[in-house]
Amino acid sequence: MSDPWPTSIRRVRLIDARPPDRPIVPANLYRDFPADRLDEIEMDWANARQLAVDAEQAVGLAPLEHAHWDWRSKRDSIKTGQHMAVVVECEGDVQGAMAVLRTPRVARLGAAHVVYVDYIEAAPWNLKAFAFQPRFLGVGTVLIADAIRLSMEMQLGGAIGLHSLPQAERFYAQRCRMTGVGRDSNYFDLTYFELTPREAMDWLAAIGESA
Repeated sequence: MSDPWPTSIRRVRLIDARPPDRPIVPANLYRDFPADRLDEIEMDWANARQLAVDAEQAVGLAPLEHAHWDWRSKRDSIKTGQHMAVVVECEGDVQGAMAVLRTPRVARLGAAHVVYVDYIEAAPWNLKAFAFQPRFLGVGTVLIADAIRLSMEMQLGGAIGLHSLPQAERFYAQRCRMTGVGRDSNYFDLTYFELTPREAMDWLAAIGESA
């Protein structure tokens, strides 16, 4: 059975992209988000994803590569403890979600093991590629920062790894300063990215987060 409510809550900050001055606003980050509440996320996001797809196509942009995602597919693995669900909530809505493996994976760069980020998504209305004005910025950054903290808590030094869809590669390479290891023929030919412990600490400092 999943827990009735997350095991931890931490205050984080997002950027409200709607006002011209883009103020910093408080948000909550929840770990161990209950698997049974993933239905709520999917109900809110499924229609928004389709609106995003329609809007992108209307202006001649490439369709969203993750339009087929469904957070309910992670429900069983979260209930059984294979994944931990982490979400960011602001203004009463989930603005982003991440599923990380609870068992570390072998690292490919300068660490023994990494926390593996298996699934990460900002709410469709927060996508910069979205044809409309995004509501909040910084959702992905907040989630990646928490993956680093999880890695530190697991005595892995902050090292994390993930596979990226092509449309997200720029975010991981430039915004998160992750190192692309190359395309993985064993995982849909997606590019694998990793942060070493040193890189993770430097990146947290660069975005104004304490280790």
